Amino acid sequence: MKKHLLILTILGLFLTAGAAAGYAQQMPVAKFKLTQYMFRDKMAYPIDKMEVTLNVSADGRIGGKGGCNVYGADFSIVDGKLKVSAPISTMMFCDELTNGFERKFLDVIQNADTFSLKDKKLTITSTKRHTYLVFEPVVEEAKKEHAH
Repeated sequence: MKKHLLILTILGLFLTAGAAAGYAQQMPVAKFKLTQYMFRDKMAYPIDKMEVTLNVSADGRIGGKGGCNVYGADFSIVDGKLKVSAPISTMMFCDELTNGFERKFLDVIQNADTFSLKDKKLTITSTKRHTYLVFEPVVEEAKKEHAH
């Protein structure tokens, strides 16, 4: 039953995203790491010391690590606009600074309405809130199995 529901959900997401596919840029399927951000409070967070990632899958899902917790959400592109469902996340205890960052990060994700890809950098923006997130692709090291 769960498998059938998952298949129907994925089909629904493909149909929703497919309606805009003819004239809208597609979200790149890849793994990304947060490198820049703009929140409304203008506070500086040590993102270089946090693991903040975004994984985009072809099935209309995004997810990753928000600094402390693992999160996930559905996305679609409708009439050229990015639509993201309310993210769900684990509920691990984090220090106050990381927790504050993560709340703001997930708020930008949930309220995002546009994205762009330039020089391999993915920018997700909430134009109404004047906030954004900039991600760079994660370059995974090649496995060293053939080093003999």
